[in-house]
Amino acid sequence: MGRAPKRTFKDRANPLVTSAVPDIATQVTSKEEVPALLKKLNSGDANDRVWAAASASNLLLSEDPKVRRMLLANNIVSALIERMSDSVPDVVIQATGALHNLAAADQGAAEEINRKNIYASIQQLIPRLAKSIDDIIKDNDEGKKLDVNDRKSVFLTTDNLISILWVLCETVPASLKQINSMALFPFLISFFNVIGRLPSSLIQTAGQFLYTLTDENTPAKRALISHPNAIQTLMKTVATQHIGETVTSEDSSVIRILAGGILSNIKPAVVSQLEKTYRTRPGGIPEEEIKPWEDLSRTLVQVISEYISFDVHAAAKHAAASIKAVISARAEATANGLESLPGTKHESELDSLNARISYVQLALELAANIFTDEGASESDSTLEQDAAVSDDRIDSGGLINGQCKTEDQDEDQEMADDDASEDEDVDDDDEDDMGYDSAALSDNGDDDANDFDADDMEQLLAEEGTTAQKTDDAVQHSILGVFITNIVPSLQRLAEPTTMSTLPTAIKECEVSDLSDSESIRLVASTVETFANLHDRALGCFNNVLLVIEDSVKSWFRMHSDSVASWW
Repeated sequence: MGRAPKRTFKDRANPLVTSAVPDIATQVTSKEEVPALLKKLNSGDANDRVWAAASASNLLLSEDPKVRRMLLANNIVSALIERMSDSVPDVVIQATGALHNLAAADQGAAEEINRKNIYASIQQLIPRLAKSIDDIIKDNDEGKKLDVNDRKSVFLTTDNLISILWVLCETVPASLKQINSMALFPFLISFFNVIGRLPSSLIQTAGQFLYTLTDENTPAKRALISHPNAIQTLMKTVATQHIGETVTSEDSSVIRILAGGILSNIKPAVVSQLEKTYRTRPGGIPEEEIKPWEDLSRTLVQVISEYISFDVHAAAKHAAASIKAVISARAEATANGLESLPGTKHESELDSLNARISYVQLALELAANIFTDEGASESDSTLEQDAAVSDDRIDSGGLINGQCKTEDQDEDQEMADDDASEDEDVDDDDEDDMGYDSAALSDNGDDDANDFDADDMEQLLAEEGTTAQKTDDAVQHSILGVFITNIVPSLQRLAEPTTMSTLPTAIKECEVSDLSDSESIRLVASTVETFANLHDRALGCFNNVLLVIEDSVKSWFRMHSDSVASWW
């Protein structure tokens, strides 16, 4: 069976910005309404510009593709990019949020945003935002001038800009060249030095972007490796259990996982570089330089195992309760003649749940890739030597000096037999001259000593048991053992369907009685997709575990057949 390939998922969830502006437009009924909305984007009244940008953000997420096409046909992308340079922070927040929503929701629109060269506008904003963030962290005179709302504006705008770049580099391959040239690493890595002093959500967005950017992107990997202290900063983040007094344990785990994911992306390049640097040094790479990379996967797997201890059935019940509350609130608003309803507590709870599940999915993706790369190579280097003897002992059907023949030894023996046959006549003559009679030896039955008898079988079984035990001990102390002990049980739980895993059961669980209520059905369907993706990631990770174990350490599989059977 072939080894599992590294899995890369390109459909990671991108949390969408929710507009908090009252009375925004929720629908467009005619083409004439679009130019009027765009006109307000350029109004001299800042409140009109904020409203127009927020309305555009909302309409661009419409389930009706006609609405999005009308907006795109009226050059909404250029209008929003122009508003990124607005002097009013709230306009910039809404404009960048709208562009993020558009890029995340529509592949064609993302490509248009790339073509419109949004990067120039982003690069103009970043230095100003970086200075404001630095002032806030240092709490200097300039920083003290920024009140709570000002600081919130800085953080939201920064989050939106990074999110736009994240979506583009994930969905539009042509964007990578431009993004790589923006030299963003100093700005983004600096966030990991001030964890606890910036919103955790902002650091997580930066981490997700860096994780995606360094995935199969050689120029980005080189830039990150060459950045002073970047690797040291990320290594410290992964190794630190409590990375900030104001950071929750859940947020801390997410940040550590993201930092570890970024390092895992560049690890092959770093190790290859170290091997070249020290190729002539006796003893190879110095221990202090290679050990952090050797320990990285084990530490990261421990963090992941703790984070994915997630009660998926409780989450499904919580999601259903939140959806029922949202549907009820919408029905009440409609009955009272309200066209739109501001975001409710239950919608926020759903958003938080979706974000949590998206991070669990990312952790599973990373776990699957780590196991494929690290588990397979580790079993190749430390386990196959023991396992090969145990696996081949029965298959080969022969012994050499009391040991089981391997395939290479069989080939060597065949070559030796061929060489011996060429000299057979000479050997026979020599034996006759020395007084040995081969026929007499056969007649005396001494060749019975070479037969495979009961004693040989007992010895073989004892040796196989010893080798299997050695293999088992090696597995238990390896990264494979960590996976089997800590990850696999969680994978089984996460892969188990819930009441929110299929649309029919979810509709029943959420008590949606009116199947013509398309808005409610869409809300339920979106949640079902979230849980279905979670199950898919868990099964994908589990698949990699099974394939690597089966392919590399079959003797462990046999020794623990009862435990393995319980996995099903």
